Amino acid sequence: MNNLEQLLQERELLNTAVKEEPEDNCDIPHGGTAVNMQRAKKGASLYDFFDMLALIVDYAMADMKVKFITDEDENILKDPELAFEHPYISYRVISRKPKNEYKPIAREEIVECDEHNVQRLGTVRGIAFDCIVQFNVFASENKVANKVMETFEELILSYTGYFMEQGVRQIYFKEQIKDTDYNNFRDTLSVRNLRYYVEIEKLMVIFNRRISDSILYGDVKQNNLKK
Repeated sequence: MNNLEQLLQERELLNTAVKEEPEDNCDIPHGGTAVNMQRAKKGASLYDFFDMLALIVDYAMADMKVKFITDEDENILKDPELAFEHPYISYRVISRKPKNEYKPIAREEIVECDEHNVQRLGTVRGIAFDCIVQFNVFASENKVANKVMETFEELILSYTGYFMEQGVRQIYFKEQIKDTDYNNFRDTLSVRNLRYYVEIEKLMVIFNRRISDSILYGDVKQNNLKK
């Protein structure tokens, strides 16, 4: 196992760390039982994807000293006093829209115990999004820009399986363009603009009221009526 894979595994362990549970007196195990409908193994936001990609770029492209930044940080590259000593890759979200779904749809029904070891019912709801993401490569030389671009494309291909395991539903190369928004950078830098399609799914768990709460509420209401 290389160091990058170890870092990614450690990141996943931190994200899935479980707090110590109280004594379990419930017939239904924590984690519950589920009736699977249709959903990804886990959810990942678009910015979860960017965080994963930043970690991979920082490690795998360290030999070229590539820095992964947001589009809001691009302005520093216009500074004439900046010594351009290494390449940059920035990202920007071109579009994000629901994928044939305009509200969260039930993906899975679950039964589990809450922190009080009381059984409760819930539903995993999800909504999928179609996203177009643009990555911009900045380098001081044409040859360096091409090398960074090709290496970056290979990285995304190599780690597509990992991204999907972490909740990204789909990712693929869409096109290379010449974005006119970056013409002012081209006076002094070599720029490459790459667009990718990314499909993500936002998942949320919505629990019903505990059964005991409903019974208690009913008893109180009934007692009030008797009075």
